[in-house]
Amino acid sequence: MKVLIIITKAVVGGAQTSVLNLAREMKGRGHDVTVGFGDGDWLPEELDRENIPYVRFRNLKRTHNPLSGLFFILEIRNFLKKNNFNTIHFNSSNALPGALGAKLYGKKIKTVFTFRGMSILDEHYQINPVLRLIYCWFFKFFLIFVDAPVFVSRENFDKFGRGQLTSKGTLIYNGLDPAKMNFVPRQEARDFFVKKIGTQDIVFLRDKFLIGSLGRLDYAKNYEFLINVFPEILKIKSNACVIIIGEGGERAMYEKLIAEKKLTDKIFLLGNIASGGRYDQGFDFFVQTSRYEGLSIALIEALFAGLPIITTDVGGSRETVGIEEEIYQLDDQKEFLKKFEQILAAESREKIILKNKLQAQNFLLKNTVAGYEKIYGGE
Repeated sequence: MKVLIIITKAVVGGAQTSVLNLAREMKGRGHDVTVGFGDGDWLPEELDRENIPYVRFRNLKRTHNPLSGLFFILEIRNFLKKNNFNTIHFNSSNALPGALGAKLYGKKIKTVFTFRGMSILDEHYQINPVLRLIYCWFFKFFLIFVDAPVFVSRENFDKFGRGQLTSKGTLIYNGLDPAKMNFVPRQEARDFFVKKIGTQDIVFLRDKFLIGSLGRLDYAKNYEFLINVFPEILKIKSNACVIIIGEGGERAMYEKLIAEKKLTDKIFLLGNIASGGRYDQGFDFFVQTSRYEGLSIALIEALFAGLPIITTDVGGSRETVGIEEEIYQLDDQKEFLKKFEQILAAESREKIILKNKLQAQNFLLKNTVAGYEKIYGGE
């Protein structure tokens, strides 16, 4: 098979990691794979290491400007006139209009679209209802040109893939390859964190209880909740610190909030770190405070790392962790702190760590790729 896999941004992120893993595994299985994207440098650097070809699309951008979508439709059509593919797989909403461009090309080509998350359509996304309706119709229209819509969580599949947006959706979980996880040993990871923090005290984190999280510094990830609840966490675990790996537009706001609460020596924003999940075993606990998710790669990495987890009950998070003990309702500080304290109990903690390692086996990359191979090669 000759497949073009497209995503809007080529920056560090869960969706980009999923695209990279899919392309790498498809290539390993003997398929001809190319990856397409707009701006960003992380993904092309990773693809170069794997000798996977890629293409930049000038008009593929994260934007609400409809003209960019129109120009991308034409760009895809013209690209296909010079390049032959059996399947084009779109992985982001700004890329979705390209499905129309693929059909305008005129020759038979399969189009696939994966809902990596519902973002604007998610119930927790704050947006004008009229604008939400417009986006709903946007998806419905362009999904007409998609042969195989895919959802990464049963939660979103049940809500949107059984007639609300499309009646022909398929569920395929995100997956990881445990052989390629390459976790950095605990102490080495902590020494790395110390260097990123910039302190000269090399034993700064040695006796700390490290709460970790990976995600963009933006509205979706809701890190203001973690910052606001942290003084209460200290009452339960006095030696706690927080490490957040990720970058984004809300950094200044988070830094201000951390300073106002006098937590600059407790909460650290380390910025983007390539393959940040490799450092998970430097943490004692993993927290995800998201307002909405598809099926979080960061959560799956934490499962493989054998970390106890607390995550919001959004998107596919409940089906990812699998047990009530690790779930709390969005922005509910009381429930969060109750679950946190319960998991800290030695007996409960060890039980949950074992359970998470077993739960990780539900998210193997080989199963993800087998699902897409079936879709790519089917009629």
